[in-house]
Amino acid sequence: MKTKLENIDLYSPSLTLDTLFVWKGGGHELHQRNPKCWDSKCRLRIYQAYLMPNIIICSDLDESDTGTSITNSVENLATLIWQKYSKEELSPSSGHLGNQFVFIEHYPYHNKEDWDDKEETFCLVQFNWDGQRFSKPRRSPLTSNAVFALINQPPSK
Repeated sequence: MKTKLENIDLYSPSLTLDTLFVWKGGGHELHQRNPKCWDSKCRLRIYQAYLMPNIIICSDLDESDTGTSITNSVENLATLIWQKYSKEELSPSSGHLGNQFVFIEHYPYHNKEDWDDKEETFCLVQFNWDGQRFSKPRRSPLTSNAVFALINQPPSK
């Protein structure tokens, strides 16, 4: 008998946006105007805490077809999120550092047969920024406790 694994709870009082984010897959901004490109989607969470950078967590969905993966489209995805939310959710109002954010790529554990022994993972993704778009992603693994600290949630015991 297989035990069902649970993902960690990413709720925090600093959570300001929790939504489904949809973009055209393929990775390059020109694909956004191409109707032949497929819709891709992920769960988007934005966290804000006073005098801290915004925390953006993009999570894979527990569905069979979510389009282009977060990993394969991360620089385009970060650029699109910045373009859509930089004036409101990522703005410097209320003491938030709106011109800075921390981007985390999240792959939850999925209870699917083909995902055996696949653990929940978090990666910090750092980019170059040319003033218009993000490029050259660099990933560093994060522990769940590090993510808890970033989103101002005490670790579970």
